[in-house]
Amino acid sequence: MGQTRPMTRVQITLGSAEAVAELDEKDAPKTTKWLKEMLPIERQAMHSMESGREVYVVLDTSHGIEEENQTIYQTVGDLIVYYKPAIFVKPKWPRHIRDFLVIGFIYERDSAIRGMSGPLATNLVGKITEGIDALAREAPRMRREGFGKMRISLA
Repeated sequence: MGQTRPMTRVQITLGSAEAVAELDEKDAPKTTKWLKEMLPIERQAMHSMESGREVYVVLDTSHGIEEENQTIYQTVGDLIVYYKPAIFVKPKWPRHIRDFLVIGFIYERDSAIRGMSGPLATNLVGKITEGIDALAREAPRMRREGFGKMRISLA
């Protein structure tokens, strides 16, 4: 019988809401390794305007992320890392100018990460296992009243 490795858990704090996600180190080993090295992350939270119920932070790094465990079918509780396209840039510009590396989560159904010309593949790095309801209450409130910080740290 094979041994199961312990899952790395991260805590996500958005305003007064707290949640826990488990990282998918089996299917996204490179991205989760990089993410753990980046933690803790605390940045200004943003709410997606084009993709539905998604909250994300822009990451300050020139580190390139490989495509890994990608999906265009994001669902509630998904913790995702991807390059969000900037608007009004030329395709020949370097990626760090034309795209922003972000980490975010989906908090309600019927959301789909969109690029300039349709669905955008994201690296699925984990799943929120506790507290998604609290995030789903806090995100719309912060969207109306002004966003604060989002923090992601080891749990």
